[in-house]
Amino acid sequence: MSTTAGERVRAVARRDGVRWIEVVGRIGLATQGVLYVVVGLLAQKVASGRNDQADERGAIEAVSDQRFGRLLLLILTIGLALHCLWRLVLAIRGTPGDDDAGVVVKRITELGRGLLYGSFTFIAAKLLIDAGGNSGGSGEEQRKAVGTVLDWPGGKAIVVVLGLAVIAVGLWHTSELFTRKFVDDLDLDGHSEATRKVITALGSIGFLARGLVFCMIGWFLVESALDNDPNHTGGLDQALRRLAASNHGPGLLRLVALGLIVFGIYRIIEARVRTRSAVTNP
Repeated sequence: MSTTAGERVRAVARRDGVRWIEVVGRIGLATQGVLYVVVGLLAQKVASGRNDQADERGAIEAVSDQRFGRLLLLILTIGLALHCLWRLVLAIRGTPGDDDAGVVVKRITELGRGLLYGSFTFIAAKLLIDAGGNSGGSGEEQRKAVGTVLDWPGGKAIVVVLGLAVIAVGLWHTSELFTRKFVDDLDLDGHSEATRKVITALGSIGFLARGLVFCMIGWFLVESALDNDPNHTGGLDQALRRLAASNHGPGLLRLVALGLIVFGIYRIIEARVRTRSAVTNP
């Protein structure tokens, strides 16, 4: 009897543990979606020449500038912190199966995402505390980091590899337009066929837009290494501004910006319909 009672207690503990991870993960996904919607709206302004910062930092600052901005920023900060926590928990938990190379890569990827959203949380918290200060944009910080790496022995090779890795991630995202593997992580039972098609279309378009931006960012890294010039490097903001400056740039940027908005909307929906196993990595 005592053994059975102990097993029940452990089962309840495991279930409760998974439940809090699920709640944190869903809030984190929704927060990421909101961030991408705001970035997409800012990118539309870049295409119209009415804004020059369309990245995650710009999105966070845009939220703080709204009416009731401090309250919205507080909510966003909490959401970003939960997203960071969720990614770090996934990095620790790993995925079911043996600890093969694929699992190690997934753990490292989740760790990187966690650290990235940790930096976004820091930016939001700093804006909340002291109205932002003057710490510079994320693109400037990336250029400094790339410049430091380029000065290392073998630094050019390191930056090229990093750039190719980012391009590979971008190509994986764009491939979702054709493979639609992301649907496997969604629980669409009980939804109409029309709803399923809409969610699938939103995901396909969103992943394509996000993938294109990743490919551009990766190429800028490679370009920086080849030219030994960190000024070519930039994050999301740099990618969108360089796209706007290209031939037919404003029109292309509007399409990419729309795609980022679509991706944000998809993420918000995904926060509701993603399967528990895909959120918690049991």
